[in-house]
Amino acid sequence: MKLKKSLNIMGAICLTAFIGGTSVCALAAEAKTAPAAATQTETLSLLNGKQTFQLRGYEVQPVPGGGPGKMYVNKLEKRVVIIGEEAIPAIAQGASDADFLDGMKSIKDKQMQASPSYKVISEKTENAKGLPVYHIEATNKMGGNDVQQATLLAVAEKKLTVIQVISSHKDKSGHLKAVNNILGK
Repeated sequence: MKLKKSLNIMGAICLTAFIGGTSVCALAAEAKTAPAAATQTETLSLLNGKQTFQLRGYEVQPVPGGGPGKMYVNKLEKRVVIIGEEAIPAIAQGASDADFLDGMKSIKDKQMQASPSYKVISEKTENAKGLPVYHIEATNKMGGNDVQQATLLAVAEKKLTVIQVISSHKDKSGHLKAVNNILGK
């Protein structure tokens, strides 16, 4: 019980750092994108190769507010993908990956506190190429715009990833396609 409480506290600290800059991400989608970005493909490998996928047509930009990770902006699709990967804090490294991932599920509570318009549509743990990924789908309002927001959490190799896919609420099929690409579906 004490370990689970420590995991929840550490998870909350890590997640707060990861999601700290997302409230201005909708504005980042308006950033100028170089014409060449539409044809660029970047292969990402996270968690020592256990989580890999490609992003096509995205431009890398810093996370607003100096947050950790990288932000990928696709202006044509009006989509932002924020990817963070960090080492699990030393205090929680004795826990199993499953226990740590379970402790990270409090992210939705942190997002609700940060944005009153954040509403969870669904949440589930999925298997992405053998890696358990906790997947939250939600709607939110960012920069005055209605958005769809997927949050994907994974833990392996004493590291954690937090991936957020933020799309226009008008592009449900494009949002699902972007999320499924990351999940390897």
